[in-house]
Amino acid sequence: MSLSNTKNELNESRPDRLASAFLIMGLLLACSFVLYGVIFFIVGGWPPPPHVLPIILLGGASIIYGSVRTVMGSLATKQSVEAALMTLRNGAIAGSAIAFVVIQIAQNAGNQGSWHNFVYGIVSHLIIGIPGALFFGISAGGIGGLILGNVLKSSKAAFLGGVIGGATTSILYLLNYYPGL
Repeated sequence: MSLSNTKNELNESRPDRLASAFLIMGLLLACSFVLYGVIFFIVGGWPPPPHVLPIILLGGASIIYGSVRTVMGSLATKQSVEAALMTLRNGAIAGSAIAFVVIQIAQNAGNQGSWHNFVYGIVSHLIIGIPGALFFGISAGGIGGLILGNVLKSSKAAFLGGVIGGATTSILYLLNYYPGL
């Protein structure tokens, strides 16, 4: 009897972490660079920089590969991927919310307290604020929520990680590119 041909319980219950990693990194790449392209279109015009499309395609290929490995994987793999996507989602939601608040505060700080400027500038603030907040929330907040959610194993840790990641990156971006704040 050969030991390499026998199956044990350990092989069936071990999740496939590669499927989870490819799926999550593909989602982060594709979503972040699509939002980057939208922001570039709003602010700078068209066409976007030439490096955006290949990264979106790489993210899409990673999503497809991760999805195929998840579907063909075991029950433990499907549960692992679902748990990782839930923590990523929680971190991205919290990171997007706090990044939106930070961006709105920064945009209104230069408004000099004028209600007239605030009311007529609200649409332009929202047009650039929403994609910017989603960009910081999905990329940094999602990763922060995923890391802190897996380390602390608490239901609120993913939200806290998303808040830390989204707030930190949006504040650093605003301080770096808008030195007058």
